[in-house]
Amino acid sequence: MVKVMGKIKVVTDSAADIPSELAQRLDITVLPCYIIFGSEVYRDGVDLTPREFYDKLATSPILPTTSQPPLGLFVETYQNLLRKSDGIVSIHIASTLSGIFNAARVAADALSPDPIVVIDSQQLSMGAGWQVVMAAKAAQEGHTLAEIVSRVQAIRPRARAAAMLDNLEHVKRSGRINRVTALMGTALRVKPLLQIVTGEVTASATVRTKGQALRRLAELIAAQGAFIELCVAHADAAGTAQEVVERLSGVHPRERLLICQAGAAVTTHLGLGAVGICGVLV
Repeated sequence: MVKVMGKIKVVTDSAADIPSELAQRLDITVLPCYIIFGSEVYRDGVDLTPREFYDKLATSPILPTTSQPPLGLFVETYQNLLRKSDGIVSIHIASTLSGIFNAARVAADALSPDPIVVIDSQQLSMGAGWQVVMAAKAAQEGHTLAEIVSRVQAIRPRARAAAMLDNLEHVKRSGRINRVTALMGTALRVKPLLQIVTGEVTASATVRTKGQALRRLAELIAAQGAFIELCVAHADAAGTAQEVVERLSGVHPRERLLICQAGAAVTTHLGLGAVGICGVLV
């Protein structure tokens, strides 16, 4: 096979929640996280669409767990992409929330000195996804690996994600953000607001009603400043997501505000009904 030079490939994981059509258009390789319902194992976005996962989660007596893509899949993917590219930038969700970044780094080290740069996005969902999208656009414009890495590193501190959880059941069972849930105690009937900045998850507020929570969520993002890109992601809560979009109409142009579904990897830990706003500050 003739190797095509001058083209950088971009890799991420399914917890970045990049819509499949956008990933295809930008030639982004998405490695699926694994979703486990008891003895049943599914690949996020491959064996289960978001809609199929929402339906299964709503009816299953077993709460699912997640697992990162296997190390061998990283190695195989990198090897295949290197045959037709000049290098790889692999951008993954926050290492504080998952072992995916470390698995990617081990795989890249195993293939050294091949040109693979692994980046911890320090974010979740489209907070990571926007970094991947911008890297992919730069790759399509013909930028070098070093230039793309520099661009992502400049974007990363400006990435933001905030979410309203419909309840605390899933996030408490997942154990992924114990410090946050400890602050909230056992009050499962509140609507908690969480924020992720540079890999740290904090509880921004807890309010009693959904209407109050949506207002506070939009205010939280609006207070950050102007955004280059902005997305509303939801876990089977399209109507609620639309309410958030309307509240953001004065913050970001409606025609440039993306709405997407949260995938199985993210929804497993945040629960159905969660709505998030993810963006990159100017």
